[in-house]
Amino acid sequence: MTISVRQREILIKTLELYISTGTPVSSGALTELVDASSSTIRADLAVLEAEGLLTHPHTSAGRVPTDAGYRFYVDALISCAEPEGSPEEQPPFRAPESYGNVDELLQGVSEGMSEVTRLLAVVAGPSALGDSISRVDYLPLREGAHLIVVSTESGEATSTTITLPHHVENEELREILSSLNAFLGGRPIGANLELATAKRFLSDYNPLAVGAVLEAVEVLSRATERGLFIRGASALLARLDDLDPGSLSAVVEIFERRRWLFKLVGEALVRSVSNSSGVIVSIGAESGFYNLVNTSLVAAAYQHHERPYGVVTLIGPKRMEYDAAISTVRSAADTLTHHLNSRF
Repeated sequence: MTISVRQREILIKTLELYISTGTPVSSGALTELVDASSSTIRADLAVLEAEGLLTHPHTSAGRVPTDAGYRFYVDALISCAEPEGSPEEQPPFRAPESYGNVDELLQGVSEGMSEVTRLLAVVAGPSALGDSISRVDYLPLREGAHLIVVSTESGEATSTTITLPHHVENEELREILSSLNAFLGGRPIGANLELATAKRFLSDYNPLAVGAVLEAVEVLSRATERGLFIRGASALLARLDDLDPGSLSAVVEIFERRRWLFKLVGEALVRSVSNSSGVIVSIGAESGFYNLVNTSLVAAAYQHHERPYGVVTLIGPKRMEYDAAISTVRSAADTLTHHLNSRF
């Protein structure tokens, strides 16, 4: 779409007013912010509505943004070297003053993000997102029983016990794991497609033994709430006066349905790593969940020794202060990267 410089300014000001007040924005309100006559502003608002960037409720002459309007606004914010707004409006993010391990650091950062933005803050580490396998080992326990140990690149190790058919020798199990390590080494775990491919890769070995090993690896690789730090539900619920109940209930539903949350932050990590700005924003239905059409997500990946380690995320109503949210996740990700590289 092609809009003029003045129409772009009117669109940005309309978004800012709507996010601030939650009420449809009239041309009269914009005359105080844009150097143009009321009739010119009304004409430009009509153009922006025809472009699908704005719409208006039937009961009001004012305009409200569409998802496309939000997207235009957010892309404009992200394209700036620094988000719009003064330093007083966007205080720099700081990590907790004291922490003894990575979990305490991640928890402190989630609390800080929520306090700054009053949104739902989610900080995910590798154990929550699905880490990468470093290797799979085994330890004989008794006849036919073995301890399967999955070690990840972040240093985590989990184990479970499997029982193999009596005719499967230790030597064959050793060869299965050697081949499996060659196939899975460094791959994200928990992907059914990868494990199905691994099963075909190991087709020369006893299928019952291969099936038992791969089932154990899949169980151990399933994401758990360990390494997922969530703060801010109470802060959101305290905003009942200035946010519509539908938006708030959608955010609370994310909090309750953890499988949605794992999917959201996992996809956010992948998108952030491949995004040149480092910050990604999903608006409404862009998340892929119909129930979340009234919410938005802002996220950025953080690193450990130049490798993606996890993701910081803010989730809230679509009518959120995107400039503050973008600034916060960018600063939080940079802060985590610095502290992880310097302390761990």
